[in-house]
Amino acid sequence: MRSGKRLEYLDFCKLFAMFMVTMAHCAQRLSGEVFPSLLVSKDSFISINMAIFMTASGFVMNIDKMRTSGTKDFILSKAVRLLLPMTSWYLVICLITRNLALALYWDYYWYLSALFVCLVTIKLISNYATNTYVVFILSLLVLSLAPLQFLERSCYMIPFLWLGFFLRRIIHRIDWKLVLVLTLLYAFLYKYWDVDYSIYKTPFHSWEVSSHMIIASVFRFAIGAVGSVAFIACSRLLIRYKYFGWMKLLASYGGYTLGFYTMSFVFNEILKRLMWHLDTYIVAPGVLDILAFVVSGLMMVIMYYIQKVLKQNRLMALFLLGNH
Repeated sequence: MRSGKRLEYLDFCKLFAMFMVTMAHCAQRLSGEVFPSLLVSKDSFISINMAIFMTASGFVMNIDKMRTSGTKDFILSKAVRLLLPMTSWYLVICLITRNLALALYWDYYWYLSALFVCLVTIKLISNYATNTYVVFILSLLVLSLAPLQFLERSCYMIPFLWLGFFLRRIIHRIDWKLVLVLTLLYAFLYKYWDVDYSIYKTPFHSWEVSSHMIIASVFRFAIGAVGSVAFIACSRLLIRYKYFGWMKLLASYGGYTLGFYTMSFVFNEILKRLMWHLDTYIVAPGVLDILAFVVSGLMMVIMYYIQKVLKQNRLMALFLLGNH
Protein backbone atom coordinates (compact mmCIF):
# COMPACT_ATOMS: atom_id res chain seq x y z
CA MET A 1 0.00 0.00 0.00
CA ARG A 2 2.97 2.32 0.27
CA SER A 3 5.41 3.70 -2.22
CA GLY A 4 8.44 4.32 -0.04
CA LYS A 5 6.88 6.08 2.94
CA ARG A 6 3.94 7.42 0.95
CA LEU A 7 0.42 6.02 0.91
CA GLU A 8 -0.37 5.20 -2.71
CA TYR A 9 -4.14 5.52 -2.40
CA LEU A 10 -3.76 8.90 -0.71
CA ASP A 11 -1.43 10.15 -3.45
CA PHE A 12 -3.96 9.00 -6.04
CA CYS A 13 -6.74 10.93 -4.25
CA LYS A 14 -4.58 14.07 -4.10
CA LEU A 15 -3.78 13.84 -7.80
CA PHE A 16 -7.42 13.28 -8.70
CA ALA A 17 -8.52 16.26 -6.58
CA MET A 18 -5.78 18.37 -8.18
CA PHE A 19 -7.04 17.43 -11.62
CA MET A 20 -10.56 18.48 -10.62
CA VAL A 21 -9.26 21.85 -9.40
CA THR A 22 -7.24 22.41 -12.59
CA MET A 23 -10.13 21.35 -14.80
CA ALA A 24 -12.59 23.61 -12.97
CA HIS A 25 -10.27 26.63 -13.27
CA CYS A 26 -9.59 25.77 -16.90
CA ALA A 27 -13.35 25.65 -17.59
CA GLN A 28 -13.69 29.09 -16.01
CA ARG A 29 -11.13 30.53 -18.44
CA LEU A 30 -12.55 28.73 -21.47
CA SER A 31 -16.13 29.77 -20.74
CA GLY A 32 -15.53 33.19 -19.22
CA GLU A 33 -17.88 32.22 -16.38
CA VAL A 34 -17.13 32.17 -12.65
CA PHE A 35 -19.22 29.03 -12.13
CA PRO A 36 -19.18 27.14 -15.45
CA SER A 37 -21.29 24.08 -16.19
CA LEU A 38 -19.20 20.93 -15.82
CA LEU A 39 -20.66 17.42 -15.84
CA VAL A 40 -24.05 18.94 -16.70
CA SER A 41 -24.16 20.92 -13.45
CA LYS A 42 -22.81 24.26 -12.33
CA ASP A 43 -20.24 24.21 -9.51
CA SER A 44 -20.16 20.38 -9.58
CA PHE A 45 -16.55 20.16 -8.36
CA ILE A 46 -16.78 22.75 -5.57
CA SER A 47 -18.58 20.36 -3.25
CA ILE A 48 -15.64 17.98 -2.96
CA ASN A 49 -12.31 18.93 -4.60
CA MET A 50 -10.76 21.09 -1.86
CA ALA A 51 -12.38 18.93 0.81
CA ILE A 52 -10.42 15.91 -0.48
CA PHE A 53 -7.21 17.96 -0.45
CA MET A 54 -7.57 19.09 3.14
CA THR A 55 -8.76 15.67 4.34
CA ALA A 56 -5.67 14.15 2.70
CA SER A 57 -3.49 16.75 4.45
CA GLY A 58 -5.02 15.85 7.80
CA PHE A 59 -4.50 12.17 7.08
CA VAL A 60 -0.73 12.61 7.41
CA MET A 61 -0.83 15.16 10.25
CA ASN A 62 1.24 14.03 13.24
CA ILE A 63 0.25 15.85 16.45
CA ASP A 64 2.92 14.13 18.56
CA LYS A 65 5.62 15.27 16.15
CA MET A 66 4.18 18.78 16.22
CA ARG A 67 4.49 18.90 20.01
CA THR A 68 8.16 17.92 19.96
CA SER A 69 9.03 20.40 17.20
CA GLY A 70 10.27 23.85 18.11
CA THR A 71 7.61 26.49 17.43
CA LYS A 72 9.88 28.75 15.36
CA ASP A 73 11.29 25.81 13.38
CA PHE A 74 7.80 24.45 12.70
CA ILE A 75 6.39 27.78 11.51
CA LEU A 76 9.46 28.47 9.36
CA SER A 77 9.31 24.99 7.84
CA LYS A 78 5.62 25.38 6.90
CA ALA A 79 6.20 28.91 5.62
CA VAL A 80 8.95 27.68 3.32
CA ARG A 81 6.94 24.67 2.20
CA LEU A 82 3.63 26.47 1.62
CA LEU A 83 3.98 30.27 1.57
CA LEU A 84 7.28 30.62 -0.29
CA PRO A 85 6.20 28.86 -3.53
CA MET A 86 2.79 30.53 -3.20
CA THR A 87 4.50 33.94 -3.07
CA SER A 88 6.95 33.16 -5.88
CA TRP A 89 4.28 32.02 -8.33
CA TYR A 90 2.00 34.90 -7.37
CA LEU A 91 4.78 37.30 -8.35
CA VAL A 92 5.05 35.48 -11.68
CA ILE A 93 1.32 36.07 -12.20
CA CYS A 94 1.77 39.73 -11.29
CA LEU A 95 4.45 39.99 -13.98
CA ILE A 96 2.15 38.38 -16.55
CA THR A 97 -0.77 40.65 -15.66
CA ARG A 98 1.49 43.66 -15.03
CA ASN A 99 -0.48 44.31 -11.88
CA LEU A 100 0.97 43.95 -8.38
CA ALA A 101 -2.36 43.35 -6.64
CA LEU A 102 -1.11 42.76 -3.10
CA ALA A 103 -4.65 42.90 -1.73
CA LEU A 104 -5.40 39.60 -3.51
CA TYR A 105 -2.22 37.85 -2.37
CA TRP A 106 -3.62 35.95 0.63
CA ASP A 107 -6.79 34.81 -1.17
CA TYR A 108 -5.28 33.92 -4.55
CA TYR A 109 -3.75 30.66 -3.34
CA TRP A 110 -6.22 30.36 -0.51
CA TYR A 111 -5.82 26.62 0.00
CA LEU A 112 -2.15 27.03 0.92
CA SER A 113 -2.70 30.08 3.13
CA ALA A 114 -5.63 28.34 4.87
CA LEU A 115 -3.59 25.18 5.41
CA PHE A 116 -0.72 27.23 6.85
CA VAL A 117 -3.02 29.02 9.31
CA CYS A 118 -4.67 25.74 10.35
CA LEU A 119 -1.37 23.96 10.99
CA VAL A 120 0.14 26.88 12.91
CA THR A 121 -3.03 27.19 15.02
CA ILE A 122 -2.94 23.49 15.88
CA LYS A 123 0.78 23.69 16.65
CA LEU A 124 0.40 26.66 19.02
CA ILE A 125 -2.51 25.06 20.89
CA SER A 126 -0.77 21.67 21.09
CA ASN A 127 2.15 23.37 22.86
CA TYR A 128 -0.10 23.83 25.88
CA ALA A 129 -2.79 21.15 25.53
CA THR A 130 -1.59 17.56 25.85
CA ASN A 131 -4.95 15.98 25.01
CA THR A 132 -5.50 15.69 21.25
CA TYR A 133 -9.27 16.08 21.59
CA VAL A 134 -8.79 19.34 23.49
CA VAL A 135 -6.51 20.58 20.68
CA PHE A 136 -9.20 19.54 18.19
CA ILE A 137 -11.98 21.46 19.96
CA LEU A 138 -9.93 24.57 20.74
CA SER A 139 -8.55 24.90 17.19
CA LEU A 140 -12.07 24.72 15.77
CA LEU A 141 -13.30 27.36 18.23
CA VAL A 142 -10.36 29.71 17.66
CA LEU A 143 -10.71 29.76 13.88
CA SER A 144 -14.52 29.77 13.93
CA LEU A 145 -15.00 32.55 16.48
CA ALA A 146 -12.08 34.85 15.64
CA PRO A 147 -13.61 38.06 14.20
CA LEU A 148 -11.13 38.22 11.31
CA GLN A 149 -12.35 38.00 7.73
CA PHE A 150 -9.08 36.67 6.33
CA LEU A 151 -9.58 33.52 8.45
CA GLU A 152 -12.89 32.53 6.81
CA ARG A 153 -11.23 29.98 4.46
CA SER A 154 -9.27 28.47 7.37
CA CYS A 155 -12.51 28.21 9.34
CA TYR A 156 -14.00 26.27 6.41
CA MET A 157 -10.99 23.98 6.00
CA ILE A 158 -9.95 23.01 9.53
CA PRO A 159 -12.82 20.54 10.09
CA PHE A 160 -11.63 18.61 7.02
CA LEU A 161 -8.06 18.63 8.32
CA TRP A 162 -9.24 16.98 11.52
CA LEU A 163 -11.52 14.66 9.55
CA GLY A 164 -8.46 13.29 7.78
CA PHE A 165 -6.56 12.97 11.05
CA PHE A 166 -9.28 10.85 12.67
CA LEU A 167 -10.08 8.99 9.44
CA ARG A 168 -6.61 7.45 9.37
CA ARG A 169 -7.36 5.77 12.70
CA ILE A 170 -10.47 4.01 11.41
CA ILE A 171 -10.07 3.69 7.65
CA HIS A 172 -9.09 0.00 7.96
CA ARG A 173 -12.61 -0.65 9.26
CA ILE A 174 -14.35 0.84 6.21
CA ASP A 175 -15.43 -1.94 3.86
CA TRP A 176 -17.28 -1.99 0.54
CA LYS A 177 -20.71 -1.90 2.18
CA LEU A 178 -19.92 1.31 4.03
CA VAL A 179 -18.32 2.83 0.91
CA LEU A 180 -21.54 2.11 -0.99
CA VAL A 181 -23.65 3.70 1.75
CA LEU A 182 -21.42 6.79 1.81
CA THR A 183 -21.49 7.08 -1.99
CA LEU A 184 -25.28 6.91 -2.05
CA LEU A 185 -25.45 9.47 0.75
CA TYR A 186 -23.15 11.79 -1.20
CA ALA A 187 -25.38 11.39 -4.29
CA PHE A 188 -28.42 12.23 -2.16
CA LEU A 189 -26.77 15.33 -0.66
CA TYR A 190 -25.51 16.43 -4.07
CA LYS A 191 -29.10 16.46 -5.30
CA TYR A 192 -29.66 19.43 -2.98
CA TRP A 193 -26.25 21.06 -3.46
CA ASP A 194 -26.30 24.66 -4.60
CA VAL A 195 -23.49 27.09 -5.34
CA ASP A 196 -24.96 29.38 -2.69
CA TYR A 197 -23.82 26.86 -0.06
CA SER A 198 -20.18 27.19 -1.14
CA ILE A 199 -17.49 29.05 0.78
CA TYR A 200 -17.33 31.53 -2.09
CA LYS A 201 -20.96 32.57 -1.67
CA THR A 202 -21.68 32.08 2.02
CA PRO A 203 -18.56 32.13 4.22
CA PHE A 204 -18.96 31.72 7.97
CA HIS A 205 -18.55 34.93 9.97
CA SER A 206 -18.93 34.73 13.74
CA TRP A 207 -19.83 38.43 13.93
CA GLU A 208 -22.89 38.18 11.66
CA VAL A 209 -24.35 34.71 12.14
CA SER A 210 -27.58 33.88 10.33
CA SER A 211 -29.66 30.74 9.94
CA HIS A 212 -28.76 30.54 6.24
CA MET A 213 -25.05 30.82 7.05
CA ILE A 214 -25.28 27.99 9.58
CA ILE A 215 -27.25 25.76 7.20
CA ALA A 216 -24.78 26.45 4.37
CA SER A 217 -21.76 25.78 6.61
CA VAL A 218 -23.16 22.50 7.96
CA PHE A 219 -24.31 21.31 4.54
CA ARG A 220 -21.04 22.01 2.74
CA PHE A 221 -19.09 20.21 5.47
CA ALA A 222 -21.49 17.26 5.38
CA ILE A 223 -21.30 16.79 1.60
CA GLY A 224 -17.55 17.40 1.52
CA ALA A 225 -16.89 15.01 4.42
CA VAL A 226 -19.09 12.21 3.09
CA GLY A 227 -17.65 12.54 -0.42
CA SER A 228 -14.04 12.70 0.78
CA VAL A 229 -14.31 9.69 3.07
CA ALA A 230 -16.10 7.67 0.39
CA PHE A 231 -13.53 8.53 -2.27
CA ILE A 232 -10.44 7.94 -0.09
CA ALA A 233 -11.81 4.67 1.32
CA CYS A 234 -12.86 3.46 -2.13
CA SER A 235 -9.42 4.28 -3.54
CA ARG A 236 -7.77 2.35 -0.70
CA LEU A 237 -9.83 -0.75 -1.50
CA LEU A 238 -9.52 -0.54 -5.30
CA ILE A 239 -5.77 0.05 -5.52
CA ARG A 240 -5.14 -3.42 -4.08
CA TYR A 241 -6.44 -5.14 -7.21
CA LYS A 242 -4.16 -5.80 -10.16
CA TYR A 243 -6.81 -4.54 -12.58
CA PHE A 244 -6.38 -1.10 -11.06
CA GLY A 245 -2.65 -0.88 -11.58
CA TRP A 246 -3.23 2.39 -13.40
CA MET A 247 -4.14 3.92 -10.04
CA LYS A 248 -0.68 3.06 -8.70
CA LEU A 249 0.84 4.63 -11.80
CA LEU A 250 -1.08 7.86 -11.27
CA ALA A 251 -0.32 7.73 -7.53
CA SER A 252 3.39 8.00 -8.35
CA TYR A 253 2.70 11.60 -9.42
CA GLY A 254 0.86 12.47 -6.19
CA GLY A 255 3.99 14.03 -4.73
CA TYR A 256 3.87 16.74 -7.39
CA THR A 257 0.46 18.15 -6.43
CA LEU A 258 1.80 21.27 -4.68
CA GLY A 259 3.62 22.25 -7.86
CA PHE A 260 0.59 21.41 -9.98
CA TYR A 261 -1.56 23.64 -7.79
CA THR A 262 0.73 26.68 -7.76
CA MET A 263 1.66 26.52 -11.44
CA SER A 264 -1.89 25.85 -12.67
CA PHE A 265 -2.88 29.42 -11.80
CA VAL A 266 -0.10 30.74 -14.03
CA PHE A 267 -1.18 28.54 -16.94
CA ASN A 268 -4.83 29.45 -16.46
CA GLU A 269 -3.97 33.14 -16.35
CA ILE A 270 -2.26 32.72 -19.72
CA LEU A 271 -5.31 30.82 -21.01
CA LYS A 272 -7.58 33.58 -19.71
CA ARG A 273 -5.64 36.22 -21.64
CA LEU A 274 -5.64 34.05 -24.76
CA MET A 275 -9.44 33.74 -24.64
CA TRP A 276 -9.70 37.52 -24.15
CA HIS A 277 -7.50 38.07 -27.17
CA LEU A 278 -9.50 35.65 -29.32
CA ASP A 279 -12.77 37.03 -27.92
CA THR A 280 -14.16 33.50 -28.05
CA TYR A 281 -15.66 31.48 -25.22
CA ILE A 282 -16.95 27.92 -25.02
CA VAL A 283 -20.10 27.38 -22.99
CA ALA A 284 -21.79 24.48 -24.77
CA PRO A 285 -22.34 21.56 -22.32
CA GLY A 286 -20.28 18.54 -23.27
CA VAL A 287 -17.96 20.53 -25.50
CA LEU A 288 -16.70 22.52 -22.52
CA ASP A 289 -16.26 19.32 -20.50
CA ILE A 290 -14.17 17.62 -23.17
CA LEU A 291 -12.06 20.68 -23.96
CA ALA A 292 -11.43 21.47 -20.27
CA PHE A 293 -10.47 17.83 -19.68
CA VAL A 294 -7.97 17.79 -22.56
CA VAL A 295 -6.46 21.22 -21.88
CA SER A 296 -6.08 20.65 -18.13
CA GLY A 297 -4.53 17.23 -18.83
CA LEU A 298 -1.97 18.84 -21.14
CA MET A 299 -1.29 21.50 -18.53
CA MET A 300 -0.52 18.88 -15.89
CA VAL A 301 1.85 17.00 -18.20
CA ILE A 302 3.75 20.22 -18.95
CA MET A 303 3.77 21.20 -15.27
CA TYR A 304 5.19 17.80 -14.33
CA TYR A 305 8.17 18.24 -16.65
CA ILE A 306 8.68 21.82 -15.46
CA GLN A 307 8.91 20.52 -11.90
CA LYS A 308 11.43 17.89 -12.98
CA VAL A 309 13.61 20.66 -14.42
CA LEU A 310 13.18 22.97 -11.41
CA LYS A 311 14.27 20.21 -9.04
CA GLN A 312 17.67 20.17 -10.72
CA ASN A 313 18.41 23.61 -9.26
CA ARG A 314 18.43 23.97 -5.49
CA LEU A 315 17.30 27.61 -5.41
CA MET A 316 14.55 27.07 -7.97
CA ALA A 317 13.33 24.04 -6.06
CA LEU A 318 13.31 26.08 -2.85
CA PHE A 319 11.51 29.19 -4.10
CA LEU A 320 9.15 27.64 -6.65
CA LEU A 321 8.46 24.20 -5.16
CA GLY A 322 9.05 24.70 -1.45
CA ASN A 323 11.65 21.91 -1.36
CA HIS A 324 14.09 22.39 1.49
